[in-house]
Amino acid sequence: MNWMKSVLSVTVLSACVLLTGCRSQKVPLTPAQQGAIIGGAGGAGIGAVWANSGSGSGTLNGWQGAGCGAVAGVAAGALVGDALDEYAYDNGADAKDKDAQINDLQRQLAALDNVKVESVNGQIRFTILNEVLFDSGKAELKQTSKSTLDSVLAIIQQEYADRDITVEGHTDSDPIQHSKWKDNWELSYNRSIAVLYYLMNEKGIPAERLKAVACADSQPVAPNDSSANKRMNRRAVIVVMPAKDAIVVDKK
Repeated sequence: MNWMKSVLSVTVLSACVLLTGCRSQKVPLTPAQQGAIIGGAGGAGIGAVWANSGSGSGTLNGWQGAGCGAVAGVAAGALVGDALDEYAYDNGADAKDKDAQINDLQRQLAALDNVKVESVNGQIRFTILNEVLFDSGKAELKQTSKSTLDSVLAIIQQEYADRDITVEGHTDSDPIQHSKWKDNWELSYNRSIAVLYYLMNEKGIPAERLKAVACADSQPVAPNDSSANKRMNRRAVIVVMPAKDAIVVDKK
């Protein structure tokens, strides 16, 4: 059938034109277009083999099988490519929305020193340096620290009122020498539980939404090789967990 040859010729010619640079580099191929090209070429090859192998019950020759395969391959490839295109668009838009959200949260916290907010794998993480919350070697909240916690909590309650909250306690790598704590694990736990108790007992956050975690010096954000870096590692992190019905993809 001549029309089969025409279909196959057009498919192969289109693939050659698009893949050898005749298309403007300023207008790249979409996933749907790439899928159509790859699907058409692959379908043509499979169709030809299928026809020549006799699987076509003797009704199609090699050219006819290739033509049928090309048509089916173009359609299937375009559908898959279109789905990938939509997925990429949705994820790109979602990333932009998250960036805008984090920027907005950071603006709301602009008046607070030593507080950082970021989005990591679906978590919203508010990092507060320990010097803001505690005296050296202590695990009792400073009275002045409560206004900082209140500001962070106000944002959480406004934006993420239904989310669970984990409080992480972090230290530097210096061993305990002049305080009552056995080690940095014990210190970091008592500091995280102090923040948890404040959120629960004084701010009314339900206990089922809260968790305290001790990290000691196991998760530094900088090498513990200078006073400045150690200061960054001594921190509490209030983590707003992902929504329970969310699907989170780790993009590390």
